[in-house]
Amino acid sequence: MARRVIINLGLVLALLLALSAGAARALEFPVTPGGDGTTRIDQARVRGLLEAYLVARTEILPLAQVRFKEIEKVNPMVLPAGTATCEIVPADPAIIGSRRFTLIFRVDGRVAANLALRTELEALAPVAVAAVDLPRGAELAPGDVQLVERDLTGLRQPCLDVDFLVGKRLRRSLRAGEVLQKGVLETPPVVRRGDLVTMTIHSGNLLLTARGAARENGVNGETIRVRNSSSQKDVLCRVVGPGAVEVEI
Repeated sequence: MARRVIINLGLVLALLLALSAGAARALEFPVTPGGDGTTRIDQARVRGLLEAYLVARTEILPLAQVRFKEIEKVNPMVLPAGTATCEIVPADPAIIGSRRFTLIFRVDGRVAANLALRTELEALAPVAVAAVDLPRGAELAPGDVQLVERDLTGLRQPCLDVDFLVGKRLRRSLRAGEVLQKGVLETPPVVRRGDLVTMTIHSGNLLLTARGAARENGVNGETIRVRNSSSQKDVLCRVVGPGAVEVEI
């Protein structure tokens, strides 16, 4: 029974976090009424509000040309006279992945209308693509990639920086023109299983060294097992460079 309570609390916490993330993406805008005090809501008004939302959220959007390609058709309506506002909430807190936006219209603080509209966003930016056919396991060089303008909304983890890619290794082969997404990349190990390495340990003002053999692959900053050549015991060490590790204390 106790375990079930813990699981339920975990689900509640996850739900609260999701709701707070969505609320953080919501914004409220004033809506200017007409001469008679009422406010007409039509397609142009809705587009203007949604575009204002994108401008207001520039700081969390990627460095791209973001715009609405499509917005579901709106049946015109008139809000009662009073001070009108519109709260806009994206379906996806990341905004770029949203295919629906909710517009909540209030007059004098009370909800007067609620619209949930299907939308299609476009976010154009230069992304890294394979310049040539690349085999699985290839370590990327500057000439292997190039920047091409693509729509980010259909990509999961595109790479926007060519320098970041240099030296990375491919988990699978890529065709020329295919987008380099972070999921297909890995960092080649600095130390490989079986490599002889120098083990160092700092003790006060003393610096002690020993020789050992790596028992597994490791990149810079990663902790791996190293077999001490003298004691024949495995020691946890942090990789600090090619052929060099520090003993974890």
